[in-house]
Amino acid sequence: MIRETIRTTVRGVGVVCLTAVEVTALSVWFGLMADADPLSVPALVGVGGLSAGMLVEALLVHVTVNGWSRPIPAQAVAGLTLAETALWVCWFAVVRWAEGVLGVVAAGLALSIALVPRHTAVDNAVRDRNALASLVQRATVGLAVLQAAGATAWLLVVSGAVALPEWLLAVPVAGFSASAVVGAGLLAGAVFARHLLAVRHALRGVPESPKAGWRSSHGTVRK
Repeated sequence: MIRETIRTTVRGVGVVCLTAVEVTALSVWFGLMADADPLSVPALVGVGGLSAGMLVEALLVHVTVNGWSRPIPAQAVAGLTLAETALWVCWFAVVRWAEGVLGVVAAGLALSIALVPRHTAVDNAVRDRNALASLVQRATVGLAVLQAAGATAWLLVVSGAVALPEWLLAVPVAGFSASAVVGAGLLAGAVFARHLLAVRHALRGVPESPKAGWRSSHGTVRK
């Protein structure tokens, strides 16, 4: 009973940390990129920060699922980090070029398609498989759609393309606009749900390891 409680708590903390890291990285990146030239210093700093955030996220995913019982696949983590950073940058470039709400929604649809092989590769890597062993899974299709929908809703609200109710705009939030807070909340909700489902899906196929150390799926207490 105590061990099960510890396992659940560790996984829950991991998902919360994953959500906080991803939402922070995306928000800071978007704030720096929003009105900047693509090759300006703020834009480059934003991309660097986004890449660092995605790297931390990738490491946390591995630790949340496998604990410290397996070595981290450094090459796979680095490759997936660069791939996800490139996906977000390309998505934002398409959004800048697109016109109106329909254009942003179309960009979100394209992002969801591109995210499917990325999420599948991550799932393969945390299960100690070749990251490119498969590129599509039914579960990762849902994860990609959820993440892209959250990002689309976030952008539409933050950019003002979708109007918020007047009573909501009147709520004072120190240092932030109401649209920024609502958009971040939508993004955080989608990111949290996606990480929660992704971790649960990955845990179904993680074999027990004889090595010492806490594990998210079978044991979290060092013997």
